Amino acid sequence: MVRSKIKAATKRMKFHLGDRVRLNMGFRKLIGVIVEERGGIGVGGRYLYQINIPMDPYEPMTVELPEDDLEAVPKDEQPEPLSKESIVTFLVNYGLLSILSSNLTGGKNQPRVWLCRNNLGNITYTFDPDRGMVGGQTIPFMVLRNDKIFEPKKAVVATFVESFGLEPDEAKAVVTDSGKVYR
Repeated sequence: MVRSKIKAATKRMKFHLGDRVRLNMGFRKLIGVIVEERGGIGVGGRYLYQINIPMDPYEPMTVELPEDDLEAVPKDEQPEPLSKESIVTFLVNYGLLSILSSNLTGGKNQPRVWLCRNNLGNITYTFDPDRGMVGGQTIPFMVLRNDKIFEPKKAVVATFVESFGLEPDEAKAVVTDSGKVYR
């Protein structure tokens, strides 16, 4: 008897682990991933799901919502690709300095970084390879001094910037334009 109820409940669930869903968050629709099926434990037996909403570059925000508040995201729906112009703009406008400040201590397991789109469609960075669209290189160690790129490390940083799909001359321009270089 208990098994038949579980099977019936599972068949009724509209979403499953790993499904991408759209949900209302204030005035915006955000995309998240179902990480737990909570079952019919909501008010009146409503099915609840635990959803991770990416907040790159930080940890995802976790919410629990009923099935009726969720909308399936088509499997073929992908974020708009990143253009070179948008990558350059992001990196120059403090994106590069923010990324570089993520590896000030060194040690084992150096962080790797990718560029991606956030839930608002803007470019950001992530440490999650599943979310990344371009990049994946290890962030160079100790290349900032007083929140500026250290002059002797400019070439290392430029090589790192090339990993985001930029040509060497574009990468050098990004390094030069990303705040001041510390001499």
